[in-house]
Amino acid sequence: MKILFKICFCSLLFLAHLGLAQEILEQRVFEIARQLRCPVCRAESAADSSAETSQEFRQIIQEQLEAGKSEAEILAFFRERYGDWILLSPPKEGLHLLVWLLPIIAGLIALIVLAMLMQRWLRKSREHVVVSDQDRLEVGRALEHFNNQKEQN
Repeated sequence: MKILFKICFCSLLFLAHLGLAQEILEQRVFEIARQLRCPVCRAESAADSSAETSQEFRQIIQEQLEAGKSEAEILAFFRERYGDWILLSPPKEGLHLLVWLLPIIAGLIALIVLAMLMQRWLRKSREHVVVSDQDRLEVGRALEHFNNQKEQN
């Protein structure tokens, strides 16, 4: 009886381990598939897409993981067959480096231009405006005229 209990217990542990291993494998498949573009949808990752091609991608990823390949090897496999566009995030090398650097460069240029404009605006605001007596008389007359019309209404 004890032997039967031990066999059942070990079998349950083995089945639980298999279930956990399968769940971990599925998580890894979806982690890698999230980095790949669905060739049909193009706006979704292969993990999020329900297109047949994305399902095939996930199957290939699972087979390669079971064969012991690393994430880098699997991504290289897809890049070799489909090119760099298959990756949702372009690689940070070569010409693709511009995609990562251009927003930073544009932001720095925008900050420099903004600083220069603010400096110019501040400089102009500090300049004294010279108002002649003639200008003051004209403004006074305009105010009197405005006040008179306001009182009449």
